[in-house]
Amino acid sequence: MSEIRDYIWLLPFIGSILTAISIFTPAAVYNAGLNPVFRYMDGFYIVFRPMSGPSFGFINVPILLIVGIICTILIITCTISLFISSLTHRKKDTPKAWIVLGIFFIGGTIYYIAGTEVGYLMYGLIHHDTALSFWEYHVPSFAAIAPFITGGLSILAFIIGKSTRKEEVEIKPISKEAPPVSEPVSQPIPIEDAQAVKFCPACGEKIPHAAAQFCPSCGYDLKKKE
Repeated sequence: MSEIRDYIWLLPFIGSILTAISIFTPAAVYNAGLNPVFRYMDGFYIVFRPMSGPSFGFINVPILLIVGIICTILIITCTISLFISSLTHRKKDTPKAWIVLGIFFIGGTIYYIAGTEVGYLMYGLIHHDTALSFWEYHVPSFAAIAPFITGGLSILAFIIGKSTRKEEVEIKPISKEAPPVSEPVSQPIPIEDAQAVKFCPACGEKIPHAAAQFCPSCGYDLKKKE
């Protein structure tokens, strides 16, 4: 698991690189016959005309321009933040910023797609043309797709990092004062002397104690050597 954690940062790092490249690529393409129109997220567009050469400028729809600039600033800010965060959290715990930035990437792109459609529709209503639909005539390009990929990679990296985090091992300090050890109580074990007198040699009475010196019956000296 620790080996996987060492390379998790590559997911948001790759995502930030993809989004950084997408900033310089079109977000939508309009194939108008021989004159394709490439529209960037910030409202800038390029029209390629084979006969007269390319022309460029900014879209003349204020709502689309405002929506595009807001989304462009948001994505650029998130891209820089994710790039720095991925490099500073190599072989470290995954930060919560990754999942937040992932949501911003996905949410910002959805805002651009929906805002462009609504803005274009409002522009058509103002000019009495209700048939205007931006995404009916335009095809999403790399700039409108890369933030989704980056957001997904960022959120995925956060989930993998949290699911493979190292288990904290609680080490309890060893107490300097050792618990008192109860000493076993030695029980006196009666040791029977092999030479102890069992019966009185004089009267034949049984001697109750091996350490007795005299016979309790006749008083014979048991320690007397014959």
